[in-house]
Amino acid sequence: MISTVAAGSGDDPARVMFLVLMGLVVVGGLTLTIVRAMRSRKPREKQIARLVAELDGRSRVYLRMMEVGLDHRDLLQVAQSRGYSLVVHQVGKYYEFVYSPQQPGRSVPWAI
Repeated sequence: MISTVAAGSGDDPARVMFLVLMGLVVVGGLTLTIVRAMRSRKPREKQIARLVAELDGRSRVYLRMMEVGLDHRDLLQVAQSRGYSLVVHQVGKYYEFVYSPQQPGRSVPWAI
């Protein structure tokens, strides 16, 4: 079908390829947006379970605000219970979880 359109319109093949690639980029971006929006509409318990699974000891974890429909207090509580600090980036619209096992008031295994 694309070759028929390209042959009949008189456009060069580079322009047709550019339009096809741009269409794929738009469709891919729209798909990602829909997936992220659907994740934020899941029940609270499932979102917390997903967040706990993400906070598995890595030094930094990033989550888009659009993907998480949890309250700020819930995010902070889960982060602190797993040894993470929560950094909210309003401009970039994402949350950054930084692993910080040496938080004040916590006992660390190597300090015993």
